Amino acid sequence: MNKEYYAVFRGRVNEPTIFSSWGDAHPRVTGCISIHKSFFTIEDARKYMSERGVTAPKEILKPGAGDTSPLLHSEAFYAVAHGKRTGILSYWYGTIGSEPEVKEISGACHKRFKTRAQAEAFIEDWKESYADVWRRAIKEGLDKDRRPHDMKVKVKGILRAIDRDTEGTDDLDKVKLDKLSLTE
Repeated sequence: MNKEYYAVFRGRVNEPTIFSSWGDAHPRVTGCISIHKSFFTIEDARKYMSERGVTAPKEILKPGAGDTSPLLHSEAFYAVAHGKRTGILSYWYGTIGSEPEVKEISGACHKRFKTRAQAEAFIEDWKESYADVWRRAIKEGLDKDRRPHDMKVKVKGILRAIDRDTEGTDDLDKVKLDKLSLTE
């Protein structure tokens, strides 16, 4: 059974937040100082936040949350949102599985799902959250009276096109969200 709820007490969030998608939570807790925990139920996630003094955490809950685990001996969809290569695969192990795409990748983000639609939504959630992390960093710079022409967004090692036709090494295994920064 998948853990379906992610309580983010500290990370790249404006306030303590409970997410129902690891795709939403991952970019907000990876590569930064964070305090977070995963839970099987929303009630347990709320209890965790309450124990930390947060009586009404923000909740970002997606339709169908809590029902993504494939049944035993049924088809599964392995979504890789951040790894050597991204996509949805039918197997975990082997050369055509998702394990080689995430193994030894710092900050890899992946999860197993019951349906292809859930796997696709997970990858889209991750993309949106990753883009939001960037948006927040830029907004923070603007709030500190930096102007666009004064800010330099360091993307080296963060964004890189993948040549899907070659087998060679790729810089994605070195990608870390902590490289996200603005400089003057």
